[in-house]
Parts: sequence; C-alpha cells; structure tokens
Amino acid sequence: MSIFLDFDGTITAKDTVGELANFALRVRADEGVDLQAEWDAVVSAYVEDHSAHVDGYHLPPHARRLPDQEVEFLRHMKTVETRSLGRINDCRLFRGISAAAFRKAGRDLVEKGTVKLRPGFGRFVDEMIERGWRVYILSVNWSAAFIEGACGERPGVTVIANEVCGDGSIAGPAVLNSVRGNGAAAEPRNLTNSRDKLDAMEAMRHADGLAAKPVVYFGDSTTDLECLLAADLGFIVADRDESTLVKTLRRIGKEVPHVRDQSATSTLAWVSNYDDIPRDKFILS
Repeated sequence: MSIFLDFDGTITAKDTVGELANFALRVRADEGVDLQAEWDAVVSAYVEDHSAHVDGYHLPPHARRLPDQEVEFLRHMKTVETRSLGRINDCRLFRGISAAAFRKAGRDLVEKGTVKLRPGFGRFVDEMIERGWRVYILSVNWSAAFIEGACGERPGVTVIANEVCGDGSIAGPAVLNSVRGNGAAAEPRNLTNSRDKLDAMEAMRHADGLAAKPVVYFGDSTTDLECLLAADLGFIVADRDESTLVKTLRRIGKEVPHVRDQSATSTLAWVSNYDDIPRDKFILS
C-alpha cells in the first residue's frame, strides 16, 4: 500500500524552483560569483524552447482527445527538459553547494514562510504512516535534499528526486539509473517528465515489494498525468477546478469531480488541501 506525492504545487502551495535558484544565486554571490545574467539566460532559453515545442507539435491541444495522444505529447517534452538540464549544468549555479546546505535551505524557507506547505499535509502524511501506508515524494525538482528539508525530514517518508552533484551538475535518482539485466550500465537518466515519474514510481513499488498493492497518487501538473492514470486512486491538487491539469484530464475524457462529489467508482478527484481528503479512502483491510 503506497502513497506517492509530487512536491512542487502539490505539497507546496506554489512552485519552489525559483526559490531554490535564488538560494543558490545568493550562495554564489557570497562567494563573489555573480551568475544572475547567466541564470536569466538559462530561464529564457527554456521558455523559448518549451514554447517552440508546444507550438510546433503536430497535434494541437484541442486535437488531443485520448490519453495516449496526450501521453505521447508529454513524452516528446523530454528533449526540451534534457537541453535545459544541459544549460543548468553548464551554468554551474549549484557548484559546491552541499546536500546539507540544500536541506537547510528548504527548512529555512518554510520556517520563514517563503515556501508554504498546503494545509493538512503534515497531519495527513503522519496519519497515513501510522496506518501502515508507505509514503513517497516523487518530484522532478533538482534537489531531493531541498525537498527533505522543506517537508521537515519526516521519518518514514522516502524522497525520489534529482540531486545536485559537487560539480553543480544534476543527476537523476538511483531508481532510474540501475544496471541493465545484461550487466551493461544504463544511459544516465534524470527525472524530468511524466514517463520518468511513472517509471520511477513503478520501479520503487517493485523494489519495495508493493507492485501488487494499491497505490494512490497526488499531483498538480501534467508531469503527474501518467502516474495519476496508472494509480488505483488519484488526487489532483489544485486551487480551483479549472487548473491546467484538471482541464487536460477532462479534455482526454476523464471525470474529475471535487473530492466531496466523488462517487464510489471514481478513480480521480481534485482537492485543494489535505484536510478535505476523506480518511475512509485509506482504510487498510
């Protein structure tokens, strides 16, 4: 019995990538290295690359009416994300920043209120662990240590995300970089898109002996779409029922009611906080 939660926008109220970058910029500035212009160029290049990919894709959004069509589109985004990671690595923004420093940054930003966790998150996770559920955080964020710190380094919670190496490059989690069955090393793989998240979720479930057990997934963006569709029960975390992910799921034929209107047969629902989630959905037999 496993619960997987995305981090940015799912556990937190807003995306934290900008705050993570700002932290690193301050660290490098204190070292006498001003990387603001280089970082701005990295961000601008990603925005342009992303827009070009979306605009140039052979099927526009209104023509993607089936889950497989949307999944194909999302998987094609891998090239955009890979190029962006290359730019981040070349920038060396994160060079020399330790995991302990990222962990402290996550903790400090939450304590200061700069990063806000959604209401009820801590209570929900602690209660689920006490009931016997295995809880994982699965994120395309650049630093697993940052996530650990922001979430309070909760015992019993496993974070699956990228991590920053000493040279400032970003490496994918071990679960995506295992050895092939024939003994050959696999191509290094970062956690960046919906397929990566699905593969990581399934690999972790197999590794922990949970592949045949129920799985619940929480996410807020299209990088979570494949995991939500694969889960026995999926919760879209959103501030309103017109979020991008909710609209995308409805476009491809999925019903996404608010959790209070969810029927016994519904596998998807949206919710804005963790206090509203009916605990009877997590009773283990």
